[in-house]
Amino acid sequence: MNKKKFMLITYTYIFIVVSLFALYLYRASGGQWQFELDGHRGNLSIFLGLIFIGIILASIDFAGIREKSNTVTKGMIFGGLTVAVFFLVWRAMMALV
Repeated sequence: MNKKKFMLITYTYIFIVVSLFALYLYRASGGQWQFELDGHRGNLSIFLGLIFIGIILASIDFAGIREKSNTVTKGMIFGGLTVAVFFLVWRAMMALV
């Protein structure tokens, strides 16, 4: 896949997920931006998964900055997945502390 197409897909996906998340928070809070977690944990975990997919896509895109080719390569994908997994493990360890 072309790097420019991948970048466009990545940033469009991130924009849509973040916009939908903000809209969900606004509507679930009744327009007051005071959010109660009771009854919303399932939806929040779905949004967390979607945001993590966005992190993976963004890290693959950032891994391609060093590459001189115009296509997305396996090295870029593995580099991006490594950064995303490192971020996930780091956040999990911070939650345990």
